[in-house]
Amino acid sequence: MAIRQSKTVINLASQSLDWVMGHNIRQALSLNDAVELTYVATLRVSDKPIETLYIHIPFCHTLCRFCSFHKVKFDEALARQYFSALRKEIREVIAKGYRFNRVYIGGGTTTILEDELIGLIELIKSLTQIREVSTESDPIYFKAGNPHLLKGLVDRISVGVQSFDDKILKASGRFEKFGSSLQQAEYVSRAIDVIPTVNLDLMYGFNVQTPESVTQDIEQAIRLAPEQITTYPLTAGIGKNRKKAGKLSGKNEDLWPQFLAVKQAMGDKYLMEFPWTYSRNSGQANDNKYVLDGEDCFGVGSGAFGRFGKQFRISSFDIPHYIERINKGLSGTCYTKSLSQQSLLHHYLLMMMGHGLLDNQQFKAHTGKSLWQAFPIELAYLRTIGAIEKQGANYTCTTVGQFIALKMFSGFLAGMDYLRDQARELPYAQMVNEHLAQDAYLQSKPI
Repeated sequence: MAIRQSKTVINLASQSLDWVMGHNIRQALSLNDAVELTYVATLRVSDKPIETLYIHIPFCHTLCRFCSFHKVKFDEALARQYFSALRKEIREVIAKGYRFNRVYIGGGTTTILEDELIGLIELIKSLTQIREVSTESDPIYFKAGNPHLLKGLVDRISVGVQSFDDKILKASGRFEKFGSSLQQAEYVSRAIDVIPTVNLDLMYGFNVQTPESVTQDIEQAIRLAPEQITTYPLTAGIGKNRKKAGKLSGKNEDLWPQFLAVKQAMGDKYLMEFPWTYSRNSGQANDNKYVLDGEDCFGVGSGAFGRFGKQFRISSFDIPHYIERINKGLSGTCYTKSLSQQSLLHHYLLMMMGHGLLDNQQFKAHTGKSLWQAFPIELAYLRTIGAIEKQGANYTCTTVGQFIALKMFSGFLAGMDYLRDQARELPYAQMVNEHLAQDAYLQSKPI
């Protein structure tokens, strides 16, 4: 009876959280107030390096049914023009004095033109010092590509397998693209032989999955022994991709037992960093860990986002328009949006929940507020459902709290989907000529 009651409480808590997050996303992340980024709206170059340079590669050979990231079908001529523009933008950004700790290259399929990717990384390393380079790849690259060429260039690679269940691979359209589960396991093994840190991406929450099948996925992943395993919940979200993802996703109440199955299957072989990311318990420190934090990020390339404090920046989602902007000496970033203080506080709460500790002193030093001053309703909710336990002035997350953090992270991803949906609809036509006309006017004015 207690177990059934616990499941009921968690399901109700999860459903109410989904509703609240959906409401907050529509309010906080609406681009109705996005402002065109003009010639004069430049960022101050900080003395400190920006944490992350995010680079977007928006090309795929085939388009996955559940993916909402900015991408188009691969066209080699367009892609090579794009990489050329991307190199120009990166040179310009670094020439202005911006420095970065790490580079993350996402997509799309980042390895779709291997020579271009290698040239891009070599360019960045020739212009500035970078602590680490991370990128993404589909599994088939480690069959059809030349991953040994990435040695010494890429420190961490995330390989998206999603599942080792052939039924799921077929339903999601990945079987015909990347092969069977056994074939993909072989490709992951090849990746591990070449790249220092391999992260294996898996998903659960498909409508054909059970806790038992999720356990089998995790056990297969553990046998391959990647440095990291990331497990994303498949959720329908609130954007235009909702219908496609909804055809594949299971019931909301199925996520809790599947989350428990993941956690139990990991055992002591993989240690939880976040409720969605586990690192192999090798007894040695790993320098190239998956990091999601509230620090600044500079985005370059079509479809890239960036964030600086309370300012959110959006690059053009129109690839030819992006190329034209760069070739005419303009920034790839087109729009900016101000983020509310409450939105930033909620993101910080997500990160604290993800780490499993709500540190009151650290939070107050960061924000000037105590946890209860910033989150009176949120903390009451978390305590009521048994998600956090008090330890002195701080709170630690229970297993229920870890699941709630996972749901919050899922909401964060849904928010990014919502932003991408809106960004695709922003007006990009005529912007290049308008910017050039403004530049000419400003330059013609007497000082």
